[in-house]
Amino acid sequence: MKRFLRAITLIALLLALSGCGVRTAYNNLDWLTQRWVNQQVDLHADQRERLGQLLEELLDWHCATQLPEYQGWIEEVRMDLLAWRLDRDRMAWHGETMVGFGRVMTDRLLPALVELAASLDDDQVEQLLAAFDERTDEVRQAVETASLDELADERLASMERNLRRAMGRMNRDQRERLAVWTHSVTATEPYQLRQRLYWQERLAETLARRSDRLFLTTELTALLQPASAWSDDYRQVMEGNRELTLAALDDVLRLADERHRTRLSARLYRLQRDFERLSCRGEAPPELLAAADSV
Repeated sequence: MKRFLRAITLIALLLALSGCGVRTAYNNLDWLTQRWVNQQVDLHADQRERLGQLLEELLDWHCATQLPEYQGWIEEVRMDLLAWRLDRDRMAWHGETMVGFGRVMTDRLLPALVELAASLDDDQVEQLLAAFDERTDEVRQAVETASLDELADERLASMERNLRRAMGRMNRDQRERLAVWTHSVTATEPYQLRQRLYWQERLAETLARRSDRLFLTTELTALLQPASAWSDDYRQVMEGNRELTLAALDDVLRLADERHRTRLSARLYRLQRDFERLSCRGEAPPELLAAADSV
């Protein structure tokens, strides 16, 4: 899994969720997570077994306690959309709710990460750090070779692609508004690279002292909340970009026609249905599933 939730917009999150097959991804999350871990470090048999147990416990907790929370939240977003209340302030509020979900998940995940990190031997630590270095080299090359205009074009294409997937094809006014947005925000890639390098350096120092459980827990807690170590200039850039993005999305929704809103509402409804089906509380009522399938 990537480090928890950057300051992305609410709609971008919903698109990412609804575009990747929620039920398929969730039902295979334990396998996908173990596969990702195995790509970073070769675990011993007992470590793999323990990781599987920890993931099973985590998913049991998540589907029983968190998915119902997601369902209620998504319905609130959908009602705001249908009532034309999903403005800049409401999107900011929903975004904070989303970040809160991430914090709860991080807190629950922490003990498993501490246990896994403490069990690594020196060869495994070296292998893990080498895997991170390889990925960082790829990021560095991409950042150093891309021009600001190329980054802006990529940012615009990504936003338009995501919004189109959720709402349908953008109209001319919406596309023009997004073009203004992409050239108004500050490119964060150089900041992110510096932050990544700092994060990896701190991780290496943390793993070097992994036998100290208190230190390991304290440091991993901080590493799972990288925004706490942002420099002042990076924080200012991120906060400024967030405000500009919320303003742009507010305008995009104001410029939306009924077709856009109907499609976005249907996306949210299907996402809510997926979470209800996945919840450990059982299947959704047949009439709800039939209604969702018809939109």
